[in-house]
Amino acid sequence: MSPNFADLDRLRTELARVRRKGFALDQGRSERGVVAVGVPVRAPGGNAVAGLSVSMPSGRYDRHRLPSLVGILSRTAGAVDADLACSA
Repeated sequence: MSPNFADLDRLRTELARVRRKGFALDQGRSERGVVAVGVPVRAPGGNAVAGLSVSMPSGRYDRHRLPSLVGILSRTAGAVDADLACSA
């Protein structure tokens, strides 16, 4: 089944939001009962080359901890970014 224009528009909107915020949040869209938070890992040129994420059962997710989770993931991704830059 090919995507329709409404699906593509929603995808573009979601990608723009993720780029603006710097992280992605999936609250059961991909897997019922699972919440995932992810950030990009970037190559020296700034292009996203991988992702780093954490997932948990939705019953354990606390939206008040989201900034902390994003911060931890971002710092860890930054360390990977630095390692990629050193090995380039």
